[in-house]
Amino acid sequence: MKVASALLRHSIKPYRPSVLITFQTTRYFSLTGRKMDYSNIKTPEACYVDFCLVPVGTGDASVANEVAEVQKLLKASGLKYTMHSAGTTVEGTWDQVMKVIGQCHSLVHQKYGAKRVQTSMRAGTRTDKKQTAEQKVKRVEDILASGH
Repeated sequence: MKVASALLRHSIKPYRPSVLITFQTTRYFSLTGRKMDYSNIKTPEACYVDFCLVPVGTGDASVANEVAEVQKLLKASGLKYTMHSAGTTVEGTWDQVMKVIGQCHSLVHQKYGAKRVQTSMRAGTRTDKKQTAEQKVKRVEDILASGH
């Protein structure tokens, strides 16, 4: 209790970040009032998204058939993808990747009668260089192989 009352006696200053965040270009800002023009923001040129799609309400605990069908759709899309034990990583432009994940949802709803489809996603983008998911993994493997 003494510690709490001692803390209350000291004035707590509001948090002010020490880093100023700036955009590389100002084309998103209007010249009057420096308001953000959100309608002109483009989606990233390249991204990778790791996603795990879970059909709900199919009456079966196994999702192997649904996953296999999703993999066929991804192959037909022409995008680069890698399946792993807990999901799939797909690469392309932001719009391409989000479109194909949406198509995966529709496929599972329509073909398997899933009343709900839940998807968790982790997306990554870079602006300084192009880097595939495979290159990211190789970089870490190279570090491990070098003994660092």
